Amino acid sequence: MQARERVLVIGATGGTGRLIAQRLVDERNEVRVLARSSARARGLFDGRVEVVKGDVTQPETLAAAVAEVDHIIYTAGVTKRPAREAIVKATEFDGVLNTIAAARATGFTGRFLLMGAIGTTRGSILSFLLNLIKGNTLRWRRRAEEALRKSGLEYTIIHAGILTDAPGGQRAVEIGQANYPMRLRYRISRADAAELFVRALRHPNTRNTTFDAVWARNGHVREWGELFRDLRPDGEASREPARAS
Repeated sequence: MQARERVLVIGATGGTGRLIAQRLVDERNEVRVLARSSARARGLFDGRVEVVKGDVTQPETLAAAVAEVDHIIYTAGVTKRPAREAIVKATEFDGVLNTIAAARATGFTGRFLLMGAIGTTRGSILSFLLNLIKGNTLRWRRRAEEALRKSGLEYTIIHAGILTDAPGGQRAVEIGQANYPMRLRYRISRADAAELFVRALRHPNTRNTTFDAVWARNGHVREWGELFRDLRPDGEASREPARAS
């Protein structure tokens, strides 16, 4: 990744988004954070990031956040459970559309990275229960992904496994386009997911791709370039259902 790029992180006051922003700062990027509470965001990052007050559900607040950024990472989501469908839709679908619109209006030419979840495109008992408890979250996320693919922007969509707070870098990560269902064995730590976003940000093989990222059941920790090697752009990739083994 080129030095001193400006990256906008939307959702940086949440768990994974915060770790992504911290890793970007560590790598000497300029990081801009969109936050509803400027004071809280500044406190979280000790003044190391630029904070723009705004809300993805209020389109008029997004132009200043998106202006003159090189890349956008969107991890915003509803963490409360149970959650009403209206707030889930506003954050996880309308918020993505609002950000896309702001990006296009400001002439954005960088990469838009969107954090998704396994189970978005393949049902399971867990995904059914999650949709029931959390306002059809996976259905709205799927629609947001479809909108991003059609937007004309360069993008990367990452379906993270079930997130844990375990330390990063201690388990092998598996990346692929096999369309995993949401099951308890498909997990990944927030720290590993954050590192994945930073490494995927400008890697050529992640351009215009959708892929799954989970802890591998076996194997050794591999270099990120090796993990990205076999990815294919959407439309070329064969997203066959993962086997139940």
